[in-house]
Amino acid sequence: MSEDELKVLINAGKIAAEARDYGSKLIKPGVKVLDVCEAVEKIIIDRGAFPAFPCNLSINYEAAHYSPKINDDKVIPEGAVVKLDIGAHIGGIITDTAVTVSLDDKYNKLLDATRDALRAAISNFKPGNSLGEIGKLIERAIKINGYTPIRNLGGHLIRKYELHAGIFVPNVYQHNAGKILLDNTFAIEPFATDGYGEVVEGKEETIYSLRSPSAKGLNETEKKFLDTINSRFKALPFSERWLSDLGDKEVVENSLKALTRKKCLYSYPVLLEVRKGIVAQFEHTVYVGKEETIVIT
Repeated sequence: MSEDELKVLINAGKIAAEARDYGSKLIKPGVKVLDVCEAVEKIIIDRGAFPAFPCNLSINYEAAHYSPKINDDKVIPEGAVVKLDIGAHIGGIITDTAVTVSLDDKYNKLLDATRDALRAAISNFKPGNSLGEIGKLIERAIKINGYTPIRNLGGHLIRKYELHAGIFVPNVYQHNAGKILLDNTFAIEPFATDGYGEVVEGKEETIYSLRSPSAKGLNETEKKFLDTINSRFKALPFSERWLSDLGDKEVVENSLKALTRKKCLYSYPVLLEVRKGIVAQFEHTVYVGKEETIVIT
């Protein structure tokens, strides 16, 4: 990464962090999920970046990937544990960050355990160190507090226009997980639960990304949607809300479902804790430099 690119990364991280912190203060009982996410996304755009993916606001046993749809009327319930996960990019240089807000004090220890795990991972996130050992540190910090890490979720390498770039940062010990790479950007994101420690895919799909920019057998509406998606988002995840200028809710949803069936798009189901355990998440993006690892968000 060049010096100029690092400056852009740092700027994108500041914007993501500002949006995250602002959004966390909006999380209150009775507030619409849509209103929080649109406010967070607006801050990112107003500050000169663009959301790297749709704002996720996942509640209680939803671990990740709930993003509001067009005209979504879902509200935050009393006593909820809410994960706000957001990213910002500038010219494809991506940052990713998350915070959990508990509206019930009985979950404060769960949040503290997850924060502790993130701190432990960051303090040992140095070039050449084992990613498996990072997972062990996360696992230990969560288990020592009486909770369970979610073993099939974790962090990831980030590259330009590529949010998940092929290297996994585990939340439990993994043998041969690889090494931390110098001059690279990673998202570290411990997930902890009072449940079983595993997520499964739910039925709802609220986020999509481009799989192929062309395909045979598309009608004119589907071609229009696919061209627009390729132009606006490249391979980055997007929300149906971001395509509402192309048609009403039914047209947008039907077009995205058709393009997914025809293997032009990936869809991302909401991820649910398998035993409906409450889930907490904290996340930072870090840049691994020769002299130090910089927390970007």
